[in-house]
Amino acid sequence: MHILLVNNLYPPIMAGGAELIVAYLGEALAARGHRVTAVSTCGPEMEPYPVEQRNGVEVIRFFPRNVYWSFARQGQGRMNRALWHMRDAWNRDAARRFRAVLAEKQPDMVHTHVIDGFSASIWRRARNAGVPVVHTAHDYHLICPRAFLLTRDWKLCTQPSLGCRVYRNWHLHTANEVDLFVSPSQFLLDKHIEAGLAGVATALVRNGIPLPALQGRTPRSGGKLRFLLLCRLTVEKGVQVVLDAMRHLPPSLDVELVIAGRGLLEDVARAAAAADPRIRFVGFVQGEEKQVLLHSGDYQLIPSLWYENAPVAVVEAAVYGLGLIGSRIGGIPELVEQGRTGLLFEPGDAAALAGIMRGLAEGRTALHGFAEAARLVSERHAVGRMVDAYEQHYRTLLTARATGSVPAALTAQAVE
Repeated sequence: MHILLVNNLYPPIMAGGAELIVAYLGEALAARGHRVTAVSTCGPEMEPYPVEQRNGVEVIRFFPRNVYWSFARQGQGRMNRALWHMRDAWNRDAARRFRAVLAEKQPDMVHTHVIDGFSASIWRRARNAGVPVVHTAHDYHLICPRAFLLTRDWKLCTQPSLGCRVYRNWHLHTANEVDLFVSPSQFLLDKHIEAGLAGVATALVRNGIPLPALQGRTPRSGGKLRFLLLCRLTVEKGVQVVLDAMRHLPPSLDVELVIAGRGLLEDVARAAAAADPRIRFVGFVQGEEKQVLLHSGDYQLIPSLWYENAPVAVVEAAVYGLGLIGSRIGGIPELVEQGRTGLLFEPGDAAALAGIMRGLAEGRTALHGFAEAARLVSERHAVGRMVDAYEQHYRTLLTARATGSVPAALTAQAVE
């Protein structure tokens, strides 16, 4: 098959976990003999961006004309953001340029992921070209303009404004252009259905990541414990919760916190490291540098304040043999076996997080049967398993398109 993947970012341009998953999927599909083209965005000053070959994947980037590049949204004023969203409701320039890519590449399947900047107009172009569309949701972009289901003061949104409801209704309407709507977590899928997603086949496919050479390493029960916080350094990720938890811990406790990432709270993390010798800030890491850091840790922290979908960091915790300490929110509890692969606490409760960290450091708390439980989680989230599932969905859709039928496998939620 020739599969055309779409995501607003593609490595080495990175912001979060979605682009990693897309790259893992694309490279694994290419390794299986499929032809893979990835379409992504770039800034206007980067055009014309040369077509690349990255690990078997052809990568095409362009700037869908708008007020600013979606990757450069930080620091934009409210008026600019409002204008950007208006343009992104149906970006005709993105549709025009995507249609040209479709005409040139003639893919068998279009698989979209984060479409911020492209807009749903690309779904219409694929449908008009007779190409089936799979869409994988990595956040709440279709039902929330901020994609997090959070209010402006970083509280969980329970009563969306009129403007947000209009936004939600429009985007859920455009989702009817999709043949299959996929989610990596049941929680995110349920949230979209509750919001009004209907008339579209759905499926649950867990994210997969490459398995490292070393797996199943049990966290140490004694000595200095190393806690890792590898994430986008923003409010919704709970960075401040972790820093507050460190202040709850006695200075004599033999622990280390390593913070890696970039974002609006980068200066806050750097200042915390300068003030507390137990905290080390290493900046943004990827590739081998990230692997070394994961191999050296004991516990991964996921202190999110928003409805996380299926964060890659949760999967990495099990795959690299780290225990997971995470917020009881969103899709995180689906991935954590309490007391075996990890420990959960209520979102925003720095004292509870500190209590868990102290209990682990003093040996009063431990994960039971961790090695076997982590191995099972690793196998469940291997890249190969993710690719198997998507290949099956691609073939089912192509068969349905060829025969003009509605496949039984897509009339209800597909199994993982």
